[in-house]
Amino acid sequence: MTTGEKYIALASGGTGGHIFPARALAEELNSRGYRVVLMTDGRGEKYDELFPNVDIVVVKSGSPSVGGLPGKIKAVISIAIGIFQSRRALKALKPSVVVGFGGYPSMPPSAAAASLGIPLILHEQNSVLGRVNKLLAGFARVIATSFDNTESPDQEIANKMVYTGNPVRRAILPLFGKPYVSPRHDGPIKILVLGGSQGATVLSEVVPLALIDLPHDLRSRLQVTQQCRAEDIEKVRTTYADAGIEADLSQFFDNVDELLANCHLAITRSGASTLSELTVAGRPSLLVPYKHAMDDHQRKNAENAVARGAARIILQDDFTVAEASRQLAFLFHHPDCLSVMAGAATGLGEIHAAEKLADVVERFAPKENNDTNNGKAAA
Repeated sequence: MTTGEKYIALASGGTGGHIFPARALAEELNSRGYRVVLMTDGRGEKYDELFPNVDIVVVKSGSPSVGGLPGKIKAVISIAIGIFQSRRALKALKPSVVVGFGGYPSMPPSAAAASLGIPLILHEQNSVLGRVNKLLAGFARVIATSFDNTESPDQEIANKMVYTGNPVRRAILPLFGKPYVSPRHDGPIKILVLGGSQGATVLSEVVPLALIDLPHDLRSRLQVTQQCRAEDIEKVRTTYADAGIEADLSQFFDNVDELLANCHLAITRSGASTLSELTVAGRPSLLVPYKHAMDDHQRKNAENAVARGAARIILQDDFTVAEASRQLAFLFHHPDCLSVMAGAATGLGEIHAAEKLADVVERFAPKENNDTNNGKAAA
């Protein structure tokens, strides 16, 4: 890559919850003429298609949360190496700003930026600061938040917070404001089941049986689209087929925008990107937070949506066939409730999040950094 050009550097973890908002910001910065580099761990090598006009720099990292004491020691060593690699890369690139999106892969570039005096902006996708962002918060110039009531450990950090919303993929944005039409009393009931970037076995185990347990007048109208793990998909397919329920199953859907537009209810985890897309699309949801999420952030995300009337929640330990079937039967027998939830979801939707976050970045990027010769830098 050429070192004579100015860059904005994005530092992100490797899961969809971190990568999708980073991708959305990269698209917005590209559209404004900025050159962008993504700094992440080894998983970044697979992101060329997601970031077509972005250079990718891979640095070492690790999570101290796995592997016990040996895992912690290994992670600390990897992070230290990653900081050294990041300092070298940042000295060469001389970015005007580094934007950290959380996750341990974002720590080395963000820490390196702070040590070099490069302005650091953090973006928090969840309603509570993640561990990495919490560690880095003292060094950040601004902490952009996805929720207007993000929890803060102290007032000094709270003073740095600016609400921007959580950037979503551009394909989702046209759904904002499109009317929601609840299922007619004799028409199909279209259900979308998403389990996050890796699917969710608990949804594959409970949802099909809960739908089979519905009264016949509801069950006969179901049209299900469900994301499943590879090891679960054939079992789920057989379960639906034996019950005579129309179902389209896949490990991954590349047309989530179309699926959201057509569904009457989404049954999902409550990761930040999922909730952001649900609110932009204005779709009601039944949320099942992943109970092992760090700092229980999925439960807190879900509770925020429930408090605004946009969703219902069933905690994973309570997500039984009987409870799921009971709540689904109520919603499908009262489609007006689905309409109210859809309206509340739309009220939470933020379609200008990428623009607002880019505006924050530009506060620290000198005007000459805006290079109209857009495109991918030379390798």
